[in-house]
This record gives sequence, structure tokens and C-alpha cells, in this order.
Amino acid sequence: MIGANHTLTPGYVARHAPAGSNIGLDIAVLDIAEDFLLAHLVEREVIGDLLVFKGGTALRKLYAGAQGRFSTDLDFAVTEPTVDRTALAELVATEVGTEIGPFRFEPSESRGRWQVRVTSSFADPTISIKIDIGPPCWLVPERRPFVPHDTHRRYGFELPPLVVVRLEEILAEKIARLTRIATARDASDLVWAATTAPHFEFSTQLVRSLAMLKVWVDNHGLGPAWQEALAPRPFEPDAWFSPRARWDDEQIGHLAHPPPSLSELETEMHHLYSWLGDLTEEEQRWARANARDRSDVLRALRSLKGSAMAEWHLW
Repeated sequence: MIGANHTLTPGYVARHAPAGSNIGLDIAVLDIAEDFLLAHLVEREVIGDLLVFKGGTALRKLYAGAQGRFSTDLDFAVTEPTVDRTALAELVATEVGTEIGPFRFEPSESRGRWQVRVTSSFADPTISIKIDIGPPCWLVPERRPFVPHDTHRRYGFELPPLVVVRLEEILAEKIARLTRIATARDASDLVWAATTAPHFEFSTQLVRSLAMLKVWVDNHGLGPAWQEALAPRPFEPDAWFSPRARWDDEQIGHLAHPPPSLSELETEMHHLYSWLGDLTEEEQRWARANARDRSDVLRALRSLKGSAMAEWHLW
């Protein structure tokens, strides 16, 4: 049984957060508890068969390890475009409502969104894990192992590899989101990826194309699986590279160590992603988000290198 033979102690859990940081015991407990929960979802054949891991927590667990920022959310993509995501979310909630090792997980739903409260002998975090289940990824996902961490040796079991969205697609989604909302966590993740070996070798061309296609889909949706985003906007390089009037920091200082200066983070992001200002003619058309380009967008999505959409016949 997962975690039955763990050797975690309160002192060891407390040391999971970097010394001298603002990252408290609650965040450390959540970070470790997420590992137990993810292993459980693999064992139950939820991740891989039904869901693909994505987002900021996936970056920390499978790409960055201890060098990445902490994240309190679990984001997933479904594996099939026609699946009922509401029903699947309820199924996942049933699976996570359990006790795994030293952690107790209690799911609850509010306004269609699920979150999970974690309790343990170490601490009962006031922050809950938010679970988001989104539409399928556009590129064929890959299977990656957890980045090793000293704390893993205390778990009493081997963490399994996870099926995860490709790095380029994760970054493209963050770029597209920054077109409509100034989220500090996304800027932090983009800077991390562009400055950390070997991940900075990602394909900038693929990221740029994916990002502009995601901007178009955010504005117009695509079939039943991909809905329009809230307050969508076209991608305008001058606007994207202009200083944001206000950043949604979402307690970034409690999730990253050392806490970033938002103005310096923005400047560095603009410098590292300056290639977003060099759109091809085709990418410029997607960036303008004209609804009449739907057929071209579909064709581009299906022709992407490593496209997962080539086999779907939904339109």
C-alpha cells in the first residue's frame, strides 16, 4: 500500500521548505501530499488512461524538482475530446477521497470546481489543493519520471513516471494566458524554463506557433472540447511586451524562493521571450484571432509535429 512504510517525521517535513524562505509548513505538507496523491492516481489508472498531467505542479514535479517554485494546484488534460469532464471530475473526486500514508484527502465541490483538503499528523494546511480538468493536449504527451528529491527517500515507495503534457505546450499555454491576464506564476515558470538547462533547449518555433494557435482558440473555441476563455484578447506584441499595470501575484512570494521582484521578473521575461515579437506571417494571422481563419487553424493543429489531433475527426 502506498505510503504504509513511510519514515516521514515532523522535523523532516518542516525541512522540506527552503531554509529562510517564506514557504511555510502548510506548503511543504501539500507538496509532499501531492506526491502521494499522484502515485495513487497512477495506481488507480486515472493518470495515463483518463488524464494527462499538466501545469505548474507538473513543471515542479517532473522538470524542475526542488529548483522550481511550489504549486498548490493539480491541473490535468483529458485523454479524449468527447469525454464528459464534469462526470470525470466527480470520478476523480471519488478516487482522491481517501487516506494515503500519513495524509487524509477530503474532496469538496463548489460552483463546479473541486478542491481537496489535506490533513495529516504534521499539519492541517489552510490552503486546499485545487483540481482542474481541462480539454485534451494538442501534442502527444510523454512519460516522465519525478525529478529526484531527498524527501522521496522517506516515502517508503517508488514514485511512478507520469504521463505529462509536453514542455513546449505547457509554456505556450502560459504565454497565451499572459495575453489576457498578468499571472505572476506563469511569468515565473516561463523565466525558469528559459534559464534552466537542459530545458532551455525547447523549440521556440514550436512554442510560438502553439501559443498563437492557443490565442485563437481562446478567442473562438474549437468544437465541444475547447471553449472560449474568459475575457479573451488577440496577441499584440506591443501590448504583451508592455509593463503590466498590475500583476496577479497569487502569493508568489510564498511559493518561490527567493521571492521574485515582479518588475524584474517582467523585464527578464520580456528579454528571454523577445522572439515572440518575430511572428511568421501565418502566426500573425492566428494572433489576430479572426474567426474566419477556423479552417486554417484546424489544418495547422493537425499538421503540428507530434500532433495528437491528427487522428481526431470532430469537425
